Amino acid sequence: MKKLKKILLINWLYFSKEIIEVGDVNFLTGKNGAGKSTVIDALQIVLLGETNARNFNLAANERSQRTLDGYLRADMDENNPYSRRGKDFSTYIVCEFEDDAEHSSFVNGVMFDCRSDGSRHDHFFIYVGKLPENCFVEDGEAMDIHDLRKFLKQNFSRAEVYDTQWEYRRNMLSRWNVHNEQVLRMMKKAVSFRPIVDIQQFITENICDIPDKPDIEAMQQNIRNYKRHEQLAQQQEEKLTALQEISTLYREMTRSVDRWRVQSFLVQWAQKEDMQAQIDSREQEKRNCLSELTAADTAIEELAGQVQAKEERRRQLDRDYAQSDTYQERERLGNQKQSLLTEQSKLVQEMERDALEIKREALRLTHLCETALAWDAEDVLVPVQQAAEQVQRTYARLSSGECAIFSQEQTVFEDARQAAATLSDALAKAAHQLGDKVAELQQQLTEKQTALANLRRNIKDYPRGLLLFRAKLTEELEQQAGAPVAVDILADVLEIEDERWRGAVEGYLNNQKFYFLVEPAYYEQALRIYNKLKWEKSLNAYGLVDIGTLREREHIDPQSGSLAEKVETGNALARTYMDYLLGRVMCCDTVEQLRGHRTAITDEGMLYQGYVARALRRDRMEDAFIGRHAVTLRISRLEEEAAGLQENISHRKPIWQAVSQQKTPMLTPYYVRNIVPQRQADFLYRAELEEEINAIDEQISHLDLLWLEQQKQLIAEISDEIAALSRQREVQIAHKARLEERIRQLDEEILPEQYRSRTEMERRLAETFSETYRDDIGLPRYRQELERLHRPDIVYRNFSSHHAQVVNEMENARAALLRARREYVERLGPCSFRVEADDNAEFDAERRVLEESELPQYRTKIRAARESAMEQFQNDFLSRLKSSIEQVQDQVKNLNRALRQAQFGTDSYQFRVDRNPDYAEYYDMIMAPELMEGDITLFSAQFQEKYGPLIDKLFSQITMADDTQLNARKQSELQENIERYTDFRTYLKFDLETTDQNGSKQLLSQTLNTKSGGETQTPFYIAVLASFAQLYRVSDTSSFGNTVRLVVFDEAFNKMDSERIIESVRLLRKMGLQAIICTPPDKVSDIMPIADRTLLVDKHKYRMHILPFSKENAQ
Repeated sequence: MKKLKKILLINWLYFSKEIIEVGDVNFLTGKNGAGKSTVIDALQIVLLGETNARNFNLAANERSQRTLDGYLRADMDENNPYSRRGKDFSTYIVCEFEDDAEHSSFVNGVMFDCRSDGSRHDHFFIYVGKLPENCFVEDGEAMDIHDLRKFLKQNFSRAEVYDTQWEYRRNMLSRWNVHNEQVLRMMKKAVSFRPIVDIQQFITENICDIPDKPDIEAMQQNIRNYKRHEQLAQQQEEKLTALQEISTLYREMTRSVDRWRVQSFLVQWAQKEDMQAQIDSREQEKRNCLSELTAADTAIEELAGQVQAKEERRRQLDRDYAQSDTYQERERLGNQKQSLLTEQSKLVQEMERDALEIKREALRLTHLCETALAWDAEDVLVPVQQAAEQVQRTYARLSSGECAIFSQEQTVFEDARQAAATLSDALAKAAHQLGDKVAELQQQLTEKQTALANLRRNIKDYPRGLLLFRAKLTEELEQQAGAPVAVDILADVLEIEDERWRGAVEGYLNNQKFYFLVEPAYYEQALRIYNKLKWEKSLNAYGLVDIGTLREREHIDPQSGSLAEKVETGNALARTYMDYLLGRVMCCDTVEQLRGHRTAITDEGMLYQGYVARALRRDRMEDAFIGRHAVTLRISRLEEEAAGLQENISHRKPIWQAVSQQKTPMLTPYYVRNIVPQRQADFLYRAELEEEINAIDEQISHLDLLWLEQQKQLIAEISDEIAALSRQREVQIAHKARLEERIRQLDEEILPEQYRSRTEMERRLAETFSETYRDDIGLPRYRQELERLHRPDIVYRNFSSHHAQVVNEMENARAALLRARREYVERLGPCSFRVEADDNAEFDAERRVLEESELPQYRTKIRAARESAMEQFQNDFLSRLKSSIEQVQDQVKNLNRALRQAQFGTDSYQFRVDRNPDYAEYYDMIMAPELMEGDITLFSAQFQEKYGPLIDKLFSQITMADDTQLNARKQSELQENIERYTDFRTYLKFDLETTDQNGSKQLLSQTLNTKSGGETQTPFYIAVLASFAQLYRVSDTSSFGNTVRLVVFDEAFNKMDSERIIESVRLLRKMGLQAIICTPPDKVSDIMPIADRTLLVDKHKYRMHILPFSKENAQ
């Protein structure tokens, strides 16, 4: 057999130069990322003869982004100092094989010629011999292509460098003595193993050598031919059917036109006669209107005389009424009373207006007082509340809103004024004090909200000016040093390990946690800058730590258990300073322990120092700035403080707004001293006016008003009579106007239009119907209908209602005819027939030609084309498929013979190939024994009766007519059908049968979902090993069986237990195969004892190496 002995890698990712010696069973392992798959990917290029990156690392990581260029130039990590990007170099991947039967060796390899501009060329080569001692390296550099060709030509007589990968693969397989590329496909599947999820797909793709599909193009053409003839005959029959339908529709239309013509005459003639009757009626109406118009003129004149006489009588009565003494005296007293009432009303309005204003103020102040008395009794509000009580008492007598309030003494108003003034002063003072307090609280809230916003962006709310000071210091340091210099705030680089001690650390450090840290080398420059900036108002700093001097002068040795241990930092400067400050401050759990140390502190902030115990300020302990968690703590604390401020503002602001929005009191000194006395006088004067008005009413009551009332009643009666006569006259005038308008309408509009319409109807009748039709058909039928219905308008209504139906029938009949004609011309054309023609001559002539045509000729052609298609269907389709199925069945039989000799533990395996039940009828037709029996063909009645419909169904699935325009979806369906029905696998069902030691059998397809990962890997390896054993012909003891036996597995056995791994390797050895097994380190204990060589891939930074182990030195 031919075995792989050595693998050479030069300039392959992080392998600079590596020779890997291999045995029969080789175990390749290493940590994740060490480079196992890097070796496997290199091996695949040589063994598969492909440089396609899709093959890389598939089993190790499906989402790997590895590329060939990345492997060659070693620049997948931008930090690699050994990257070959931008350099000219050569990469070699070479395999040395040994033929133990012929005692010779040969080499397969690939050389990549890579250039600094990013270009590269691959050159595969084969020669007889071993790897050279120089490993293709001269003067420390790998040979380029020119040197390689020269070297091979000088040192190896049978050496070849190939121009194409295809030539290389062909010669490689020849050198392997394996003349079947199925072995390359199997090798690719073995390397990139996937869990078995579809046993059918797994077996057909991984196990069987798939035969070529039958070529059905010629058969498809013959099917299309007979389909085309069939369509032509069908088109002729469709044309004949359509033309016969057109003839029928033409006859129906002719009958509907005759019905329409008779009814049209009846409707129009009856309409003309009815028009004449309407003209006669309108002429009579005109004569009646003229008569009524004369009578209306007479009535209008008479009514006008009566109205004039009565109006003269009413004027005389009006003069007598107005000139009487009683009337004039009553008018004088009434005017005097009205004057007094007007004056009284004005006084009352002014008093009521002021009384209502005072009431509104009383209500406003009362509401304010009630509100003020309900407020919490703060010092600033006590004067307001006291004044409010006085206002409530004084305003109680002024809140009625009536004029009567001005009947009270002047002191009532003066007391109310003083109380309101006192309240106003108290409110103004309270508003000023509350406004200042609310503004102060709002400012505090704004500051805390700003700090919270910065904290949520991870910006600590350091004391104002601290960050600005650091920025200025950093900027000037960089300018002086010529490079960035770190200036850290101590709190930023510290972390508190135990949150229990945070308060103690924060409180003890106090402002020291805001100190700046700089590298000792820059301290003097930083100190000068610090000194220069220290008085700037906008800047603020707490200290600049001199770590260099501290380290020189102090012995820093933090004690165990000190507060320094509670602080973590990755900053060396901060570590030094914390150890100095806190290294001797001991942590105590109780206050009793404090006195045992010079300086000590508890987690609750009790500090013992200088023989004095004191408590750290609580606010300093809670003021968290140290570490990342400080942000969260400060956010929590500031949120709590902001909520308290907001609550305080929400309480005070409404009170402030209420006391700030008060109006000036109405009861001013001026109002009380001037307006109130005036209103009190008005109140008394109103009573005097009331007495005068009563006296006038008394005088009016003594006048004799009876005669005045009688005269007034008489005048009213005559006025009613005049109004009634006037209405009658208006009625007559309106009637006259209507008569005149109607006569005008009849003369100018109605009668002229009726005469015109009648003349137009007579003209239309003369144009539409000939005199002969009118006298012979139309009038006799009209007289008949008039005698039956008695009146022309009834005749008109009767036939006009049916006329619409007849017109609709005629139009429908014509539309149906034109639609049938148009459809014929468009669908069954092309032809030049006139769709709108009144006669049907062209279509009838075409119908007669088709009725006399020889359609049987088409059927003869159809029969001949179908027989040709059937013959090709039998020879090119069914026979090829049957051959493919039988070929695969033979392959499975051969695999099963190999598997009978390879038992896996206590289990044995056999492949199953049966007909697919979903396509059973097609399988039976393909494998039909009748076709093998002499005279039986596809045309035999026996075969057609059994499979004819199935053949037609299959034809429709894989063939479309020539003129069929396929859209994208239909084209896709057709292509899918062709792929399905020309693939022999469609008709077969594959499975793997397992038989245990008790003879119990199971199919893998039935148990796949219930098995563990190792159980599903086992069938894969068994099947693959059996396939390789068959392809390598391991059972052939002749020279034909002297083949390469190599199998490569990546990420192998990762789901198997130890027992299954041992059985897999045992089976591999039994089959006489050589293997390279790449596995993760967790399988070392299982595989290393049973492997011939264990190859450990080791990666150190950007270098990879192979460390070989044998079974002997591993024990």
